[in-house]
Amino acid sequence: MTPESSDQSVVRGNTTYRRTGAAWALAAVEISVAIQAIAGGLALIGDQWSMDPLWLRHTPFVSWTGPGVLLIVVIALPHLMAAAAIVVRPVPVRLGMVGGLLAGVSLIIWIIMQIALLQVFFFLQPVVAVLGALEIGLAAWWRRALRSEDGAF
Repeated sequence: MTPESSDQSVVRGNTTYRRTGAAWALAAVEISVAIQAIAGGLALIGDQWSMDPLWLRHTPFVSWTGPGVLLIVVIALPHLMAAAAIVVRPVPVRLGMVGGLLAGVSLIIWIIMQIALLQVFFFLQPVVAVLGALEIGLAAWWRRALRSEDGAF
């Protein structure tokens, strides 16, 4: 067996490394969320939006720098790592799926905590929560697609 043919068998016959359309859609959402979280975090750190510091009265922060750093560390970096687990081969499929699930859950928890602590509603909060639910759904869809192909995954 040549190296090329063994590589083909890994790609075609083994779901260990298989990426479906759901996987690539999940990676795209994760990368998009990460880019927006980095941009938002930097804008908060640089006070580019001149957000009211009174919104922080129920938080441990006195400026928007802390929330900006947290947005990058807690949302952007894990989303980039989750996307890398899908895009980079030969990372096992399960790692990409778990990363997608955790990324989606973290996004929903972020929004819940944001609403609870700031006690301010902003129109993008439900949009971000839906993105988190979409990530969870795409990870589950990816798993289901592989299960139906293999029957045992």
